[in-house]
Amino acid sequence: MNRKGYPFLNLVMFVITVMGMVACNDARVYDKYRALPIDGWVRADTVTFNIPRQKEGMYSIDLGMRVFQNYPYKSITLIVERTVIRMQHNKQVKRSYQDTIVCNIIDNEGRLVGKRGITTSELEQRIAIFPLQRNDSLKISIYHIMSKEQLPGISDVGIQILRRK
Repeated sequence: MNRKGYPFLNLVMFVITVMGMVACNDARVYDKYRALPIDGWVRADTVTFNIPRQKEGMYSIDLGMRVFQNYPYKSITLIVERTVIRMQHNKQVKRSYQDTIVCNIIDNEGRLVGKRGITTSELEQRIAIFPLQRNDSLKISIYHIMSKEQLPGISDVGIQILRRK
């Protein structure tokens, strides 16, 4: 057998091993988007996410939005309610937290901010870093508090939760 092939084979095996280790190291425990009505996000419409039980540890929560160019303002103000649901002595205990988030959507030149796609721009913003105890679950509710009752231009709202090391 040709000995020149061994270093190349070792390199290939090393690269495959490293890629396998990195690919299995995703900190995301939840990542979902909810579609909004085409005609606009009505103020009374609350977007809700139910996150199943988690391991004990520190977590971060990020808000994501997919936005079209026809959004009428430079920013949007949202209320994000995070309810931690915990079982204590065979009884469900809920503790709620509320964050007011202002997301910039359009820059001073009139362009969408964020990762631009063909027709939309995807925005992400960190909301909070928080601890969870073993088997805690979450309910996340999001609604806008803009002066306009119905907001066109936002197609999806999402939540991503990451377990921090």
